[in-house]
Amino acid sequence: MFLLNNHSNQRRLTLKFFIIFSLLPFTIDAAKSSNNYNQIQKKNNYQMLEDSLSEDYPSMPPSPPMGGCSLCKHREELKVRNLAIIKEEILKRMGFSRPPNITGKALPPIPDHYKAQIEEEHGMLSDQPYRTGLSYVEEDDEYHVRTKKILTWAENYPHLRHSGRQNDILFFPFTDSITKFHVANATLNFFIEAPERRPQQRQDVIIKIYKVYKPGDHTEPPGLMKVADWKEPQPLGMGRWFQVDFTETVGEWFKNGRENYGFVINATVNGKKMVVTDVNGKKTKAPFVETSVTEPKRRKRRNSGLNCDEKTNEPLCCRYSFIVDFVEIGLDFIVAPKRYDAHMCSGDCPYVTLQKYPHTHLIKMAQPNTAAPCCAPRKMSPISMLYFDEKLNVVLSSLSGMVVDRCGCS
Repeated sequence: MFLLNNHSNQRRLTLKFFIIFSLLPFTIDAAKSSNNYNQIQKKNNYQMLEDSLSEDYPSMPPSPPMGGCSLCKHREELKVRNLAIIKEEILKRMGFSRPPNITGKALPPIPDHYKAQIEEEHGMLSDQPYRTGLSYVEEDDEYHVRTKKILTWAENYPHLRHSGRQNDILFFPFTDSITKFHVANATLNFFIEAPERRPQQRQDVIIKIYKVYKPGDHTEPPGLMKVADWKEPQPLGMGRWFQVDFTETVGEWFKNGRENYGFVINATVNGKKMVVTDVNGKKTKAPFVETSVTEPKRRKRRNSGLNCDEKTNEPLCCRYSFIVDFVEIGLDFIVAPKRYDAHMCSGDCPYVTLQKYPHTHLIKMAQPNTAAPCCAPRKMSPISMLYFDEKLNVVLSSLSGMVVDRCGCS
């Protein structure tokens, strides 16, 4: 009886092992299949996201809520670093080793329309909301030219003085950071006063503009070369500003600064001086020249990218709003804009994005320890700034690469 029961138990045990080992491969295969399916599905999800970034979708569905504390902390640290970089880059682009000190100095007046134009250009006067989702930018490959305007107020020439004339020699102190550009056009602005009493018969103002030059041997006194000569009816009331094209003269000074010996404005009515040449004090009516200079701009391409806000908690590479206040970072010499949205890039670049960048993929395969793609600006644009230089010239300049238009993995 014992032997029979023992034999039966062995048969049942053998049957159990047979069933277990028979089903085990199917169980393992099923687990592998499920795991592979999850990996493939995860890859497909990322692939769908990558593909969507290359199509003309007007918007993207919001990402599911995630634990965003670490993401927010990372973005705050990124903002601190970006502020230091932006400040350094602005000073470098303007040709300054440190911010010009304008504290306590008598600053020349700046026309309000210049400041309003800059503020409106950067949208700081509008209430247009920052749009999130997929942004698509259509660009061309034309070679653009950027133009910036410079307002330079006249000063008394530091060394020369034409004692044989009633008029003082005036001088525009152009800096090296300005004269390196090409002069597109230049306009001389000067103010002519009205008569103290209204005349019975309106008189003409005889206006003559001279460029000062030195003779070749430099032994004779400086001479005057006439560059403009015309008549205008004398202004009444409060007087008014007059303009004359000064492109050729300023262009010569830009090419050879040593030949910049200044200029003379002579505007008279019956021999009486009527033009304001006082360049001291507040300079509210002092002559100034508005110069437009040009420089080349890089070519552009077309692409797309994600826009996010602080509430999005999007883990992937995305562009965020980033307001820069110039006064807060010690750049108070910038007149306009006082603040602007520079934008910044933040987020992850998953491994599946490598297929969009084959060169990075090959490097990653050959050198596994090489850094993965990072979220960085893929397209940037310039901003216009109105600022004072060291000589208190008012410069209207376009600084390239100061606004992030699109982010991507690279």
